[in-house]
Amino acid sequence: MQSSESNLLAHARTRLRVVLACALGAIAVTAAAEPPALRNQRDAAFEATFERYRLPGLAVGIVRDGQVVYQRTAGERVAGGGEQIDADTLFKIASNSKAMTAGVLARLVDAGKLKWDDPVTRHLPQFRMHDPWVTQQMQVRDLLIHNSGLGLGAGDLMLWPEPNRFTRADIIAGLQYLKPTHSFRANYAYDNLLYVVAGEVAAAAGGAPYDTLVKRELFQPLGMRRCQVGEWNRARVGNVAQPHMRTDEGNRAIREDGDVVPDITSMAAGGIRCSLNDMLTWVGMWLSPDATPAWLSPAQRKAVWTAHMPMPVSARMRAWDNSHVSAYGYGWRLSDVDGAWKVAHTGTLAGMYSSVILLPDQRTGIVILINGEGEAARTVLGEVLTKQITVPGQAHSVAHYAALLDEERAGERAANPESDTRHRTPAPANALASWTGRYRDAWFGEVTVCAQGDRVRFASARSPMLTGTVMQVDTRWLVDWDDDSVDAEPWLHFATDGGSKTLKLSHVDPDADFSYDYQDLAFVREAACDVVSAPKVEVSPAKEAAAVGLVDVAALAPNLQREMRYAGTANFTGARVPGYGANTCLLLAPVAQALANVQADVQREGLSLKLFDCYRPVRSVKHFVAWARDTRDQRTKAAYYPNLDKATLLDGYIAETSGHSRGATLDLTLTRCEGGACVDLDMGTPFDFFDPRANTAHADLSPEQKANRARLLDAMARHGFHNYPMEWWHFTFRPEPSPHTAYDVPIR
Repeated sequence: MQSSESNLLAHARTRLRVVLACALGAIAVTAAAEPPALRNQRDAAFEATFERYRLPGLAVGIVRDGQVVYQRTAGERVAGGGEQIDADTLFKIASNSKAMTAGVLARLVDAGKLKWDDPVTRHLPQFRMHDPWVTQQMQVRDLLIHNSGLGLGAGDLMLWPEPNRFTRADIIAGLQYLKPTHSFRANYAYDNLLYVVAGEVAAAAGGAPYDTLVKRELFQPLGMRRCQVGEWNRARVGNVAQPHMRTDEGNRAIREDGDVVPDITSMAAGGIRCSLNDMLTWVGMWLSPDATPAWLSPAQRKAVWTAHMPMPVSARMRAWDNSHVSAYGYGWRLSDVDGAWKVAHTGTLAGMYSSVILLPDQRTGIVILINGEGEAARTVLGEVLTKQITVPGQAHSVAHYAALLDEERAGERAANPESDTRHRTPAPANALASWTGRYRDAWFGEVTVCAQGDRVRFASARSPMLTGTVMQVDTRWLVDWDDDSVDAEPWLHFATDGGSKTLKLSHVDPDADFSYDYQDLAFVREAACDVVSAPKVEVSPAKEAAAVGLVDVAALAPNLQREMRYAGTANFTGARVPGYGANTCLLLAPVAQALANVQADVQREGLSLKLFDCYRPVRSVKHFVAWARDTRDQRTKAAYYPNLDKATLLDGYIAETSGHSRGATLDLTLTRCEGGACVDLDMGTPFDFFDPRANTAHADLSPEQKANRARLLDAMARHGFHNYPMEWWHFTFRPEPSPHTAYDVPIR
């Protein structure tokens, strides 16, 4: 098997290199004027697609010989909103981001900052695959060509549906738990997680975060002025299309952006947004290799468009395009169509579809952007526009290819029908009583299957959109997700294995998006629903806060007061604590944003939050424990624990592991600032006062003190923060973004 695939790979590389040489020699030819008849054919295809598939918005452009020869847009950014799509409207390009990630890496290779055959661990020492040998052998190039041995879409539930609480550090940590489905470098299976890793390799080699690199190495030198990556302000950028789903009433916007579009974990795999004009610039660069200054060297252009991994040639490719070869390069799919070379990729996210098709022989590139359910529309329109170029005069209509596609899908449905789940009813709580509880998967984390009233609810701790009601269909159970834009329902399969209760999931619809990789989950019951199990925590090897997503809260809430006690001497140890080098509050990004929202609320009441501690390095926690065990040092007893023996502080006050180290726990109070002076509200005890009077609900408090504590609790609870009952100042954001990973990066 491996021998035949090696021969195919060699054949594919030879064929595509020959085509490459021919194509590059022809690109400099000046484009001829487009015939009016061709313009009319393109308009007809555009209009037929827009109408047939009832799209909310569509943008199409074609480049030939370095010139835009066709450009057309239609529809609205938000259906019914009246704001028209134009060539500067931003769309999610989804997996067309992969070619940009590959391009940034190629630029770093040109700059001598990495090599394609570098071991991944050279740049990311914490990188681990399931097999230690694969970990050591995995090269940077392997991250880009879907040959890792992982199954189709393995681990994608850590990326989608968005928003969720997985970080890029979680992705890297979770890879080791994903079991391969075939041998390393033996088969093609599309994945997204390793592109996230590739983005982190780029960041490590390039000395800057991934989003900074993309702007520096790609957007700025190529003049892609509208493209966005990382965190950005929707109102300031403006003209942003929103995703849609189709309902009986028409197109409905889903998962709309807020005022601030966050930095998302999937950036390097599918998180970039660009306009039609930007994408035509991108396409034009690839079709004009002789342009100066050169964005990539000839060697790196060749590397990116070389066939590195054979792909299957589908029956549709053979029937529609007379294709004989299919392979994956670095971020691009390579094939032949009607005897011509094709370099292409698609992008798919909930309610957003994109397609980039390059025909180097014809010096032509096509871009299609859709902000609705457009998989069929993208396929059909891309085929018609391609055929108008590869076999002019023989191209079929949109209706022709739509009919072929409908027939193909009808055959697939007949061969693999979806289960009939129309007769579903909410599962009675008593029917699942023996299976309810808290379940954990090694890479996905905790889910709960718990009774709420007379129903049973399923909820993921780290992917909040995966929340729904358990339904009964005959003798089977499925989850009906609360958010109907999550369109892949799972069957629940409960079992007993060696005395442990287990839970596995599978697709109700066999044609569901592969990124709902339910088959990769293996849950084991850990506790009853009313028991909160202690998280199993590993310490991240990361050395810098930015690498794990810890951000300075002051950047989001500059008016928030900070008095980080452990960065000075005014704390229960009487000295600055190791790990604290600055009066800075670091928290994981979702927690920091939630805290900024609390600050905005209390500011409207004339108050401010005042922070005493946030993220706490593991080394600092160890220092606290060592201090508590040193009963000879009693210097701070009168101020901090006058009524307790020091040895008892390890029972409820000082823990050997701390939620602070996971970047989601903080200590704070409320203060009132007037005329530049701030006065803390009276909470009944000082911060870090180890005494029962610090218990949040202690009875021996004045009415004012009780009211002040309640005010703080209410403000924090509105944004997802839960109080630790022994300490009125202590809050944890839930669900925690990274409940199984602690950090030991110093605070600088």
